[in-house]
Amino acid sequence: MSNSKKLLIAALAVIFLLGATPLAAELDGIWAGHGNGTYEPPSGIVPIHPWQTWEGLVENGAFEGSWWDSEGYYGNFHGDIIYLSQEVAHCKGEWTWIDESCYPPREITVGPFEMDFHYVIETCRGAWWSEDTVVPQGHMWGWWIGD
Repeated sequence: MSNSKKLLIAALAVIFLLGATPLAAELDGIWAGHGNGTYEPPSGIVPIHPWQTWEGLVENGAFEGSWWDSEGYYGNFHGDIIYLSQEVAHCKGEWTWIDESCYPPREITVGPFEMDFHYVIETCRGAWWSEDTVVPQGHMWGWWIGD
């Protein structure tokens, strides 16, 4: 390969990296929202409503935060940004539920979630599952709050 072709490829790579940096910067910050759906824990506790209200931080390619419902049940989530385009970032991760029916309370990983951040219009939409389901048990939506 000639030096001019190598130089052109290197220049294009630098331009691409510089262009991608503002995309990731627009995604970072606090996101919050609501969700629907029901999960019935195997322990016999009444159904809980994961992601009914949630808040999380996108930073350094990760999305993590907490959710809670109107009955006082709560948990956490953590995911990684696995795809980033000029308009959308896609995240996959796992969510947990804090089981307070025992002492000490224990954090149980319930299942996966996915979220699409449409950061140009500052909104997001996603779905969550439990380990034993193949279809979403609930959906969530939200918006960018700020830095």
